[in-house]
Amino acid sequence: MPIDEPASRATELFTAKRILDAHWTRALDTPSRGGGCLECRDRHTCPQLDWALELVADVASVVFQPR
Repeated sequence: MPIDEPASRATELFTAKRILDAHWTRALDTPSRGGGCLECRDRHTCPQLDWALELVADVASVVFQPR
């Protein structure tokens, strides 16, 4: 995919899963806290995690709509 094309919803969902996996993996040195990422500012502030959770919630709301 060329870099100037917008990402598809599937690509965004794949990226969101990778972000969620990175945040829910336990850190080896301190197993009591999550692994996180380089953008984590503290325990409850991470723009990547917020984006991933918002995307997954949006996709889930479409998938589970009653017909």
